[in-house]
Amino acid sequence: MRKTATLALLTVAAILGTGPAASAAGLPGFTLAARTPRVSFYSRGQKVDVAKVEASLTRIEGALGTRLAGHASYYRYDSAQEVAAGTGHYAAGVTFAGQVHSTSACHDHELVHLVAAQMGDPGRFFHEGLAVALGDEPRGLRRAAKKALSGGQPLTRWVAGFDGQDPDAAYAVAGTFVRHLIDTHGMEKVRALFNASRSEAGVPRAFAATFGQGLEEALSAWRADL
Repeated sequence: MRKTATLALLTVAAILGTGPAASAAGLPGFTLAARTPRVSFYSRGQKVDVAKVEASLTRIEGALGTRLAGHASYYRYDSAQEVAAGTGHYAAGVTFAGQVHSTSACHDHELVHLVAAQMGDPGRFFHEGLAVALGDEPRGLRRAAKKALSGGQPLTRWVAGFDGQDPDAAYAVAGTFVRHLIDTHGMEKVRALFNASRSEAGVPRAFAATFGQGLEEALSAWRADL
């Protein structure tokens, strides 16, 4: 995660690993602040919003048609620097192995990652795009995506080379495209793409089988509508 990425740092983050894993004890320095049947909340004195996290999880599960399996952990930090010290990733939020590490009392973007990790692995572009589409404020995303695409680089490079792009632009492009897929084809199709993808290499074939058109064709049609 790039330290200079405004949108990426403040509202989105990395997803690493896959499904949730129970955590019987918190990480060193953290205290168990609250526990529900789905989530254990840890902090160093910072506020955790249990009710909001539970409500967001319920909304996200309903949107994705996927329930959170196992028991998750939610770690609340003061700053991105603390997240970096604890996870090695300088970001406002990171999700991996059933753990959310966040500077927010409730981080919807990361909660999307927490649930969506169980659905399959179509790569970072689609994982981050889904988290932006369902977990972040949409204001300004279309404008940011349109500006990012004005550079003229091949559209598929945004998918295959997501981490090599400017983070603000990459998250805007991915989020706007996945939102377009949801609005145009429905969440069931997007979920089917995740379920059919077990590695990023298989995404083009899974995409064509799911949506009835090639990924590059779909990206081009979407860009024309921006």
